[in-house]
Amino acid sequence: MDVGAVDLLKKRTFFPLFLTQFFGAFNDNAFKFAMLTQISYHLSTSQGQSERYQALASALFILPFFLLSATAGQLADKYNKATLIKAIKLFELVLVTIGGLGFYFSQTWLLMVTLTGMGLHSTFFGPIKYAILPDHLPRQQLLGATGLIEASTFIAILLGTILGTLSIGGVKNTSVYAIVLICVVALAGLITSLFILPTRSMVANLQVNWHVWWATKQMIRDVAVSKRVVPVIFAISWFWLIGAVVLTKLPDYTNYVLRANPAVFAVFLSLFSIGIALGSITINRLLGGKITLRYVPYAMLLLSLFSADLCWASPDNIDPSLALQSACQFFSQLAHWRIAMDLFLLAFSGGLFVVPLYTYLQVVSESGMRSRTVAANNIVNALFMVAGTGLVMLLVYFQVSIPYVFFILAMLNVVAVIVFWLLFIKTK
Repeated sequence: MDVGAVDLLKKRTFFPLFLTQFFGAFNDNAFKFAMLTQISYHLSTSQGQSERYQALASALFILPFFLLSATAGQLADKYNKATLIKAIKLFELVLVTIGGLGFYFSQTWLLMVTLTGMGLHSTFFGPIKYAILPDHLPRQQLLGATGLIEASTFIAILLGTILGTLSIGGVKNTSVYAIVLICVVALAGLITSLFILPTRSMVANLQVNWHVWWATKQMIRDVAVSKRVVPVIFAISWFWLIGAVVLTKLPDYTNYVLRANPAVFAVFLSLFSIGIALGSITINRLLGGKITLRYVPYAMLLLSLFSADLCWASPDNIDPSLALQSACQFFSQLAHWRIAMDLFLLAFSGGLFVVPLYTYLQVVSESGMRSRTVAANNIVNALFMVAGTGLVMLLVYFQVSIPYVFFILAMLNVVAVIVFWLLFIKTK
């Protein structure tokens, strides 16, 4: 971690927000994966029922992003963001209490209600965590701060996924560990939010439109007029599409293509999260705090290179009857280290290209529209992630092998680089 990052973590204007958003991202994933594990191992009566619950859970979590992002953006522009964060974290504490009851009494409907609420929590917190940074920090520190936020988010996702899953054991009574975990983390998030410094209202006279559809339509229309903002939002959303495709295919890739056990998948998941985190931090050192998008296409091309090499490094044919390899067996083969490095460097390149985009979005957005701009970005991000899932389903329908999914992704990313260059970099 560079000196600038250490200095930021000492600042009252940043550190409480850093911790608050870390705890929030952790709890979203800890609760979600504890719930999915509980349903899969203890509450479902068949594989089909479990799969239906898993699909419903994903839909319920993402639904608030489509419905209420516009409202969240309006409130964040109108009111003191620090006060809103405190209210959101208090809401989270209430939610996990309800979720704890769902775990304890094995009530799937309570768990689903809580998961929807956690999606709501993220919907309202998302626009604030980026929009508040320019209110508290000078321009030269925004790139480093955004990098730290992005890095900690993916580390929180990783830790939340692992600990949430492990908190549900083979015996139903062990759900008490999940209850304690999510409640303690939610309380920690509420406590750290109390130390976030207040901000002034950006548009105190803003009339909040509570009509969800019209508010969303108006927000998208207002953001779309900026020729500097739109390409950036699409580039950020493209990053989330890539992440959605890779993470969707990674379990089956590990199992059916590499014939490796879940321990190897856990290593891959860790490499992916750590890669994005390190890329997010490294870009600030490479750019020296300068906010520029000129190097984004090169980082995207690196991502394509490693995604394509992931395809080339994968075995062509493997006997499906072979026993799954343990982590020790898998990593005893030199060829598999190439696969691991490709996955890590793919993620590292993603961190390099997404952080400048998020930072640029903060500084080019009008101060009175900043939160709504981030909210609009969140909606498009969600749409692209859904599109990524649809792309995976389409390729499965045409029986495209998983390594070639990675190759197709690499080629599509090259096209995205060209489009971004023509729409943004070349016109500057």
